[in-house]
Amino acid sequence: MPPKKTILIMLLTLLPGLVCADGAPTLPADLQQEASECIGAIYRNSFKSAEDVARKIIKKYPDHPAGYFFYAVALKAWMDYYKTNRRENDFYTCCDQAIDKGEKMQDKGRGGGWVAFFTGGAEGYKGTYEADNERWITAFRHGWKGISILEDLYKAEPTLQDCCFGLGKYDYWRSALSKMLWWMPHVADRRAEGIQKLYAAMQGGAFTREAAAEELVRILCREGRYAEGLKICDTFLEKYPASLFFLWGKAGALWGLQRYEEAEKTYRAVLSGVEAENLDNHCAAIICNYWLAKIYRQTGRAVQCVAECNRMEFYKISEEVAPRVKDYLSKAAQLRKEAAAMERP
Repeated sequence: MPPKKTILIMLLTLLPGLVCADGAPTLPADLQQEASECIGAIYRNSFKSAEDVARKIIKKYPDHPAGYFFYAVALKAWMDYYKTNRRENDFYTCCDQAIDKGEKMQDKGRGGGWVAFFTGGAEGYKGTYEADNERWITAFRHGWKGISILEDLYKAEPTLQDCCFGLGKYDYWRSALSKMLWWMPHVADRRAEGIQKLYAAMQGGAFTREAAAEELVRILCREGRYAEGLKICDTFLEKYPASLFFLWGKAGALWGLQRYEEAEKTYRAVLSGVEAENLDNHCAAIICNYWLAKIYRQTGRAVQCVAECNRMEFYKISEEVAPRVKDYLSKAAQLRKEAAAMERP
């Protein structure tokens, strides 16, 4: 039997209707349009609309992995937005369905580049979710499965720039985390290559432009490249002016650039957005209060700093939220002490 890589290349190059004349993989026009609508709804904070569109894709293409993949993306975005794991089971169900549908299509000699992408992408999203929850062993297990598929796909189909999102994210964080987690084997530092791939996905991806941009902002700020991160946020906020994903990133970049007045305004905009939600577990509000307190401490406004620290303790938080805000509350106690010292003659 030919190796899996050979089979994948055969699928990409021989199946009619799945590959363009120039070699770039294609999808049905309506599926591609609806997938783009799903992504747009996510970054407009319209998660119900995003889920509705994903269900529409599933109804029209029940045996294709795309609808399940985009449903999983919408569910993870919802959990990221509300800072909750409440829909974890639904998320995993959608990921597993995407993988199952994709593998069945490939086993039957159907599919092509996008089927492989959605299959590997679903594994990658499971890895990302596990990493977000600091479950490192399963994070790297799922991540490696996804990356193995995407690496082979990208070698066979280098025009499919969406692969660069998962590949770049994996390159960067595997390198970064290997320096933080003592049990990880030493790996070559591929942070620069990871950032370069994420830029490629942001500029040339069909479905990963926004996700790559969001990840780039997080990474660039971590690397101290705040001006680059801010530029990306401003670009995408022109298209999605109310997107909390990019407003969070902009606020962090402005803090890093010591543009405290603008950072304060942006955190206030985020705070207004999350407090207006029907579903508000107060996690995002506490994080906003913490950063506002830091801004006030940094700019010598002791009274305002103490007020923000006090607000953090007014909220009634659930057992789920408590671990997420523990460090912020602990650091706020120190900020309150520093602010109190500023007021003494």
